[in-house]
Amino acid sequence: MTLPKPYLERLGVNQHTGLGNDAAKALLGEHGENVLTPPKQTPTWVKFLKELTGFFSLLLWGGSFLCFAGYIIDRSQDHLFLGIVLVVVVVVTGIFSFVQNSKSESLMNSFKSMLPPKVKVLRSSTTDEVMSTHIVPGDIVFVEAGDLIPADIRVLECSDNFQVDNAALTGESEPQKRRPACTHDDPLETQNLCFFGTQVPEGSCKGVVIETGDGTVMGRIAALAMSTKNEQTPINKEIHHFILVISAIAMFLGVLFFFLNIMIGTPYIENLVFMIGIIVANVPEGLLATVTVCLTLTAKRMHAKKVLVKNLEGVETLGSTTCICSDKTGTLTQNIMTVARIVYGGNNAFVTEDAPSSFTSGNKTYDPTNVCFQKLMRCSALCNVATFNESSKWEYDEDGETKKVDEFGNHIPVSFKGLLTQGDGTTIESYNWKPVGNASECAMIKFVQSEASHSLDDSDVDAIRSSHPTKFAIPY
Repeated sequence: MTLPKPYLERLGVNQHTGLGNDAAKALLGEHGENVLTPPKQTPTWVKFLKELTGFFSLLLWGGSFLCFAGYIIDRSQDHLFLGIVLVVVVVVTGIFSFVQNSKSESLMNSFKSMLPPKVKVLRSSTTDEVMSTHIVPGDIVFVEAGDLIPADIRVLECSDNFQVDNAALTGESEPQKRRPACTHDDPLETQNLCFFGTQVPEGSCKGVVIETGDGTVMGRIAALAMSTKNEQTPINKEIHHFILVISAIAMFLGVLFFFLNIMIGTPYIENLVFMIGIIVANVPEGLLATVTVCLTLTAKRMHAKKVLVKNLEGVETLGSTTCICSDKTGTLTQNIMTVARIVYGGNNAFVTEDAPSSFTSGNKTYDPTNVCFQKLMRCSALCNVATFNESSKWEYDEDGETKKVDEFGNHIPVSFKGLLTQGDGTTIESYNWKPVGNASECAMIKFVQSEASHSLDDSDVDAIRSSHPTKFAIPY
């Protein structure tokens, strides 16, 4: 397959030799690194200051200053203590909100990485691994099953079974076939384009980078998401309205009694202290602490149920919600399948047995010594192109690239299975090894490997495939 000459000329690339190293450096300087521009970060001290200067907090600050003013005027200990209490309430509740929101924000930051660390690139007729942040438009890249698409690319050559999982971009649950020919005028529909952040569950491809960083489809979506304005939450609107009403009532009563006391001849200093007392008395100093503590406790309970609260006020907003419209795949579900039932030949007829899963309460009823069952395990491993991600089988240092070693210098393996604590506190088995490929085929190799972990013979996926090497493959 050869791209149209005008397109190749515009990119300034030969698809058989790739970009020259000098040209790639020049394009990197022109287009910048292949990363999404992060939103502007607010300094930590500014975030903390905002927590201390919300509209309700300002009302309490005003009340505390009036208390201190009253103490200066008449030296009353009551005014001093009340002013200190109001300051403590504002600071403590501000710290509560700041810590809770910071926890949520740091957790959300862990989901930002959608780039593979390195990608195979053809430059100056040489194929080498390059940091994905350094690829540029015109680079010829190679991707295989299990890889993330490092940028928006146009397919030049691919295997017959090449597919991409667009769930992260479009929500489509089924992998989409890709091929070199243009099949649609809409870039999102045509089969010769692959997009940044999507995954390759099956097959391999050689493609040319057409957009990087913010110019990608994912980059434009991210820019739209960051351009939206934050609207007030229902509880924020209610508190704002409540404060306006309370402030108006407090000021009206304070001024009213101030003038009434003037009319009856009360001394001005005593009259001023009395007015300050009336205004401060109408300030609900316990409300801010009550609201913050209630929302924080609710957020912690929701966190135990695996619900992330990005903003404390969002807790109450969820309670005011009447309808939630959501994409299913990747949002409500994980696009992960598990073997729950097995059908194989018994002594007289086919039998249906349970496999360990959440649908069967972890119970299994099949007979692992049955010859038909063993042949089914072999077919599940051989008629299957899904694999386990090699990096998930070993423990790594914090840099994510160096394997950990034990005291004897051996690499430390990761156990195939582990225990996962659910939101209700119960634990279930989970798979530490990450499968790569079609969801159905991944479910099969997980089951085969799980069964092999209970067996003493070499019946795991790698062993079965090693003893039965592939002669040829017919794409499904």
